[in-house]
Amino acid sequence: LDHVSVKAHRGLGFMRGLELAPEYPVSAVVNKALDKGLLIISAGNNVLRFVPPLIIGEKEIDEAAAILDKCLG
Repeated sequence: LDHVSVKAHRGLGFMRGLELAPEYPVSAVVNKALDKGLLIISAGNNVLRFVPPLIIGEKEIDEAAAILDKCLG
């Protein structure tokens, strides 16, 4: 994802975090994503945390990325 709202990404394997700029409230992104069917959580005030199941496929990853793209855009 390439958004001005994303300052950094970190993590290992499937466990990932996106650090958002302070002017983008994480709680709003979490709620928008949930409304669209994507369950993500916050880790602090400015980090989105992703911990998908280990059986996730490419199709589901693409769907999650598209939903997140809409929520950040």
